[in-house]
Amino acid sequence: MELRSVRYTSRRRWRVPMWALALLVLACVSLWNRRELLVERATFVLPDPTPTPSAVNPLAQARVHESQGDLLKAAEFYGQVAAIETWNPQPLVDQSRLYILLNQVPKALAAAEEAVRRDDRHVDSLNALARALDWSGEYEEAVNTAVDALVLSPDNSRTLAILGEIYADVGNWYKAESYLDQAAELAPLDVLVWRNKALLHEYRGEYTDGLAALDQGLAVDPSAWYLELHKGRLYEALFEWENALEAYERALDLNPNISLTWDALGYGHFKVGNDLEARRNLERAVEVNPQDGLAMAHLGTVYYRMRNYEGAVGILSEALELIEGTPRIEFLYQLGLAYVYKDPSECDKAKPWLLAALEIDPESGPALEGLESCPV
Repeated sequence: MELRSVRYTSRRRWRVPMWALALLVLACVSLWNRRELLVERATFVLPDPTPTPSAVNPLAQARVHESQGDLLKAAEFYGQVAAIETWNPQPLVDQSRLYILLNQVPKALAAAEEAVRRDDRHVDSLNALARALDWSGEYEEAVNTAVDALVLSPDNSRTLAILGEIYADVGNWYKAESYLDQAAELAPLDVLVWRNKALLHEYRGEYTDGLAALDQGLAVDPSAWYLELHKGRLYEALFEWENALEAYERALDLNPNISLTWDALGYGHFKVGNDLEARRNLERAVEVNPQDGLAMAHLGTVYYRMRNYEGAVGILSEALELIEGTPRIEFLYQLGLAYVYKDPSECDKAKPWLLAALEIDPESGPALEGLESCPV
């Protein structure tokens, strides 16, 4: 048997020439150097990115501070949002709303006016302006602005509630009640409706009905400290001083972060003769907001009654610089009398304040008494 011989052949090996390897290495080095150059140029030419200002963080801060009751800080952050979003009226509407709650009416009016300048067909802006005008005593303009809002949105419950507030302020109780009833039918869960209904009852002398309306509002929003302040005022009108102080205590418990609640409780104690409690709470009010001229004037009144005339002079002088508009007559003549009664007496500094009080009421007994005590 013949055996075939099998020939095994090995696979041929290819060898890369040395010159080709050298070319490959040179190409890699060249590409790497070119990459480094491009990166260097890009780093040199392109500036660091500048972030675009965002309203998100200030808006979040505003809402946090508002939820915590720190309304001054919240208003400040709403202002920052308005400065970033120069086209947007809403942060100015929110800012105006807070300034109304803080009784800082000129600031509320300025914010609302700017909101309407940004969009004169924005109903919330018109509502804010109407309310700020009402609180400024510009009743005709307030009505016209609210009517403009009502034309744009006939079923807007807040517009109706604000119209009710304006007409209550001017004594047209029939129209006020009509608008407030419409607002309550459309939005029974709107706290502003119940607050304004209570205001109408207060003007009519229906204090018990006013308290019931405020309780309706507190049932909707138990955190509404300003409704508790209003209740305290109505209890005072009923000479229910214990209930009034309890209402002010509840308001303070709900929001200790503003001077208004401390001021209300402190001045409530002053009215019932608790001068030490009054002083303690009013000093705290001034600590919370050193720019609260009314709280400072109330503190000066306490010092005056406690015969701390030197302290009264300092506090009342500063308070009258902070109070916007015409101050109450008692602040004027008390400052004048404090100059008269302190040791040593300073009649030259007393007279301007006593005369200012007489401009408001030419028959003011305390002011006349002070002038008689000073030599001509």
